[in-house]
Amino acid sequence: METIGIFEAKTHFSEICEKVFKKKEPILITKRGIPIVKINPITISEKGHSDIWNSRENYIRKHGNINEELEIPERTINNYKNPLNK
Repeated sequence: METIGIFEAKTHFSEICEKVFKKKEPILITKRGIPIVKINPITISEKGHSDIWNSRENYIRKHGNINEELEIPERTINNYKNPLNK
């Protein structure tokens, strides 16, 4: 598997994405030599869907649609505690 530093990945992101898609091989992104992210290619099925959409279809078949609206809780400073304060 090819590895690329994070600075180069940031600079050439679109080219790296094209390379992963065309070669169908993942690329590992490192920061100071430590692996932090892996970019994997998406496979396309006979229907023309990516494997992500196939996973979604399988989930819906198994669990049904999510029909409820999700409410995002209000973000306030009081919700978050400084881990350094004990």
